[in-house]
Amino acid sequence: MRYLILVIIIFLFEACSNSSTTVDPLFDDSIISIEQDSLFKDFIKIYAAGHYTILGTNQKQAIRKESPAMRVEFDYDFSVCAHEITEKEYYDIMGTNAPCKGCENLPARNLTFGDFVLFANEKSKKDGLDTVYLYENIVYNSDNHVLSLEGYSFDPSRFGYRLPTEAEWVFIASKNWNPKKSWNSNNSKNNVHEVCSFENGAETFCDLAGNVAEWVNDWSGYFKDATVPNFVGAPNGSSLGERVIKGGSYKNLPSNMNLQSRGDVYTVSSSTMAEYVGARLALGVIENPVWLSENSSAFKSSTKTIFSENSLKNIFGTMRAKLAFTNGMTNNLVYINYNDGNFSFIEINDTIPAYHPDISPNETWVAFCTGIEGASSKSSLYVRKLDPLGRGLVKLEVESAAIPRFSVSPEGDTSIIYVSYSGNNKDSLAFNSASTWQVPFNNGIFGTPQKLFDGAFHGGVSSDYRLAVTGSTLLKTRSAVELNSSILDGQYKDSVWYNGEQACNVSLSQDGTKRTAFLDFGSATGKSFVGKNYRVHERLFIADSTGKLIQSIEAPSGFAFNYTEWIDNKDMLIASLEDEITGNDSKIVLINVKDSSILDLVEGSDLLYPAFRVQNVKLSKDEAHLDLDSLGVYMTIGSSESIRVMKVKMDIFWIYREITEAVIIGSSRTFTGVDPLEIKSLFAINMSYPAEDLAATNYFIQNYILNLTPKLKVIVIALDYDRWLYTDELWNEWFSDIPGYKYDESHDFWKDGVPERMYELTRNAMSPSGDEYDIYANHLGLHFTSLTGYSNETPATNENLHWFDHKQKQYSYNLKIIREILDAAQKKDVSVIGVIFPQSPYYVKMGRWGRYGLTLNDAQEIKNDVNKIAAKYKNFIVFDEYKDGKNDYIQTDFENDDHLGLNGAIKMARRIDSLLVANKISTIK
Repeated sequence: MRYLILVIIIFLFEACSNSSTTVDPLFDDSIISIEQDSLFKDFIKIYAAGHYTILGTNQKQAIRKESPAMRVEFDYDFSVCAHEITEKEYYDIMGTNAPCKGCENLPARNLTFGDFVLFANEKSKKDGLDTVYLYENIVYNSDNHVLSLEGYSFDPSRFGYRLPTEAEWVFIASKNWNPKKSWNSNNSKNNVHEVCSFENGAETFCDLAGNVAEWVNDWSGYFKDATVPNFVGAPNGSSLGERVIKGGSYKNLPSNMNLQSRGDVYTVSSSTMAEYVGARLALGVIENPVWLSENSSAFKSSTKTIFSENSLKNIFGTMRAKLAFTNGMTNNLVYINYNDGNFSFIEINDTIPAYHPDISPNETWVAFCTGIEGASSKSSLYVRKLDPLGRGLVKLEVESAAIPRFSVSPEGDTSIIYVSYSGNNKDSLAFNSASTWQVPFNNGIFGTPQKLFDGAFHGGVSSDYRLAVTGSTLLKTRSAVELNSSILDGQYKDSVWYNGEQACNVSLSQDGTKRTAFLDFGSATGKSFVGKNYRVHERLFIADSTGKLIQSIEAPSGFAFNYTEWIDNKDMLIASLEDEITGNDSKIVLINVKDSSILDLVEGSDLLYPAFRVQNVKLSKDEAHLDLDSLGVYMTIGSSESIRVMKVKMDIFWIYREITEAVIIGSSRTFTGVDPLEIKSLFAINMSYPAEDLAATNYFIQNYILNLTPKLKVIVIALDYDRWLYTDELWNEWFSDIPGYKYDESHDFWKDGVPERMYELTRNAMSPSGDEYDIYANHLGLHFTSLTGYSNETPATNENLHWFDHKQKQYSYNLKIIREILDAAQKKDVSVIGVIFPQSPYYVKMGRWGRYGLTLNDAQEIKNDVNKIAAKYKNFIVFDEYKDGKNDYIQTDFENDDHLGLNGAIKMARRIDSLLVANKISTIK
C-alpha cells in the first residue's frame, strides 16, 4: 500500500461555467492545505475551514434527490483515511468476517451501515477516543449483521472515528476527480481489487472513484438553492430510511460515475448490504453542524428516538402507534409513525402554527389549533392528514376554536370536542361566556358544530358526558348530579378541586375511570399529599372522579413535566420534559401510571404538546389462536425498500385475491413497467418489487398466487435475460428472517383456509408510512415513476459484458425456475406471459444487449433456449417488447436506462391486454 506524505498542495479540479442555471457552479479552486495526520496512520489532514464544496447539480435531467446544486461551507478541519477499510482491519477490530487468504487488503464489503458504525465505535474505544455514534439497542439479522440501531444518533461534537459526511467526501473527491483512473467495469473483470492497487498518479486518496462505492455518514434528504454551513445531511431517514453512498464501483462504467450521485440502482437504507459497497473512516469535530430536513428547514440538533422496539410492543402489544408534537423552533407539526419500521421524524412544513395536536382514532388525521392553553386570544382549528405533505387541510369555520380532542361515540361516530376560549379560567366572566362544542368529522369533512354547554372545559369531556374538566389556572370541573343523567341535561354542579390552588395541563382519561391528571406549582395541597416540598411541575398528580388525589409521580432528576395528556384507553400518559438548565422541552416520555415508571421516547429540543395514539387489534374467539407477532408481519425494523414494497403488495394480494384474474410479478422492470389498471380484459394486480429475481418470483407464484387466487387465468413475469447470472441470494438474504412468511409457511400457506380478517390483521402489522404506502399501493401495485428518460450515448451498466461465459451454472438455475413456474401453472390451467422489457437502444449500439451484460450473440443463445421451452408448453407466451433495441418505445416512455416510466407502463399494459384478448385468455367474449 502506498504511504503518503503530502504537504501543501494545489489540487487539480474539474469545473464548468455557471453562466446558466442549467450548469453547475464552480467547485472551490483555492489553495487547500493538507498533510499526513501525524497522530493517525494513513489519515490525511484536510484544512477545510474557510473553504466550500458543491453538493448536487443543476443539470436539467437530475433526479430530485440530487438537485439543485447546494454550496456547503466548512468552518472546521477534518481527517480522512487515504484508503477504504480493509477486510483485515475490520476483522482485527470486530472479530467477524474473517478474510480469506490473500483477501486481507480487499475493501471490507457486504456490510450494513450499522456494521460500519459499530466498527467505528469499537476502533474509537481501542484507540482511546470518544464514540461518535450513540444507540439504545441493536437489531441483528440471522447472519449477525446490524439491521437497525434503535435510538440511533450521531454526535458530531465528539472526536472519534466516523464515516465522512457527504460534504467532506465530495470536497476531497472533487479536487482530482477522474473515474477513468479507477477500477471500473472496463478493467476490473467484474472483481473487487485491493485498496490503493490502481496506479493513478499523484492522487492523494485511493479509490474514491471505483473499486467499491462508499457509505458516508448522512441520511439522504434534499438540497436547496442556498449556502449551508457544516452540512451533515438530513435529520433522519424519512419514511424510507434512505442513506447516501458515493463514488461508484468496479461494476460501473467511468462515464456513469459522478460526484452528484448519492445512491444505487435501488433505494439504499441502513440495512443494505452489497458486494460492491464499502466505507472509509474520517475524524474531526463538527462544532456547529446543520441538518437539513426534507422541507428545507435547518436544524442545529438532531432529534432522535431513544427506546427499543420491544419496549413499545411490550407496553401496548402492537407497533401500530403514532406520536405527534410541535417543533417549538418552527411551530410546525412533527410526527413519528412507529409502525413503519424507521421511527423517522416527519415535519409538516406550513406557515400555520400547530399547537395542541390530537391524532384521530384511525391515525389518519391530526387536529390542531393556533392558540395555546392560557392565551385569551382567538384560535383557529384545523385538521389535516398525518402525512409528510399534510394533505387535506380543512379549517373549521367558526369564530374561535381551541384545544381539539377527538371523540368516538358508542355508535362509532367520530367527532372533535373543542372550546371557544382557552384563556385563564380564573376570569369567571370570560370563562362562563365561552363554551364547549362538538363537531362531527368524517373523512376530511366537518359536520355542523353543536354547543354542548357553556364554559370552556378544554381539559376533556368524558364519553358519557357526566364529567368535564379544565385547568388554567384553577382545576374547575362540571359533573352530572343525577345518576342516569349527563351534563347535557342541564342537571349538573360546578366545582373547584385542589383547594382552589393553581393547576394546569389538565387531562381527563377516556377509559371510564374519569381520572384527571394535572400539574401544579408546588402548592400546599400537593406538598401535603406527597409529604415533601417540590418544584414547579416536578410532580404529576392524578385525582379520581370526585377530585380526591390518588397518585403523584415525580419527574426524572433535572427535569420538570410539561404538557401532559392521557393516552386513549390506557393507564399511560404522554408528556414533555423541561430541562431545568436550558429551559427547553428536550424529551418526550411515556408515563406508566400503574408503576410510576417513565420511558424516554424522543430526545431533542423544543418538543411541545405531544399527543400519542395506539391502535389495538382485538381478536375474536375464533381468532384467538393467531399470533399477531407473526401473522402478516411482512416487514420488520430496518427492512430494506424491497421488503417494504412487498409488504404493501401482500396487503394488496390479501384484499383482492378472491377476484384477481391476472398477476404481474417480476423484477423492478415489471414493478415500474406494467400498469394493472390498463389491463381491461381481466382484473389484475402488480406484485413486483425492486431487485426481485426468478427464485423470489417462483416462491410467490408457488405458495400464494397459484393456490389462493381462485379466478386466476394468467401470470405475467419478467424475462430479464441480462440478470440471469443471479440465483436466490437476495431472496434468502432479505426475506429469510421475516416472521410473516415463516408463519404462513408453518400454516401450509393457508391452503386449508385463509383467516377471515387476513387483510385487516395484515394491514395492522408493521407497514410503511402512509405516503410511502400510497406510492406502492397506487394503481394496484404499479410504482409511479418519473419520465426522466434514458441516458444518451452512455447508459448505466452493471456486471461484466461476458458473464455468460463463466456463469453457466447460474444461468441453468434460472432456466430450471422457468420450467418450475410453467409446470405449476399448467397444472392449474393458468397461462404465463414472459415479457422481455425494452431498454435503452444505446445498449445495442455499444455492442451490449442490456444493463447487466450479455453480448448480442449470448442474448441470442438465451432467446433460442427460451423459445425451445415455449415450444413445449402450450401455456407459455414469450412477449418480446425489446426486440434488441428496435422497438417503438420512445425516450419519454422510460424512467431510466432499463426501466419504463408511467407512459411506458401504460403502453406495455395495453399491449399485454391486446395479447390476452387475441389468445382468448381474457373474460371478454
